Amino acid sequence: MIETKKRNPLIATAFWLLSALIATFIFYMSSRTGEASADISSGFLEIITKFIGRFLSHNVLRKLAHFTEFAVLGFSICGAFRFTFKPSKLWLSPIPCILYAASDELHQYFVPDRACRIFDIFIDSLGSLTGIAIFLMLAQLFVLIKRHHADRS
Repeated sequence: MIETKKRNPLIATAFWLLSALIATFIFYMSSRTGEASADISSGFLEIITKFIGRFLSHNVLRKLAHFTEFAVLGFSICGAFRFTFKPSKLWLSPIPCILYAASDELHQYFVPDRACRIFDIFIDSLGSLTGIAIFLMLAQLFVLIKRHHADRS
C-alpha cells in the first residue's frame, strides 16, 4: 500500500484547488442548455473526425467526456485525500466524487433540454473510480521507484 511519512499541506492545497477547478468546470458544462452542449460536442466531434476519422458517435463522445472529466475529479480528490488525511482514509475518496456525480445529474434536470439520468451517474462514478485507481497506481509506482533508489544508495 502507499506509504506516508508526513502530510504535505502545499501539495494537498494544490490537489484541493485542482478538485475545485474541475468541479467548477463540470458545473459550468452542466449549466449549458441542451442545444449549447450539443453544439460543443459536435464541434469536438468535427475536430476528432478531421484528424483521425469518424469512429465515435455523438452520444459516445458525450459519455466519454463525462467519464474523462470525472476521472480527473477522482484523481484530484484522491490526491487531496492522500496529502491531507491518514492513508487509512483514502477509501473515502470515492464518496465525494459519487455524490458530486449525483448532484451534477440533479442539476441538469433543471437546465433546459438537459436530463437527469441514472446511467450518467454510473458513467461519472466509473470515471471517478478510474481516476482514483490511476492516482493510486502512480503513487505506488512512485513509492517503488523511491525505494529502489534508496536501496541502491
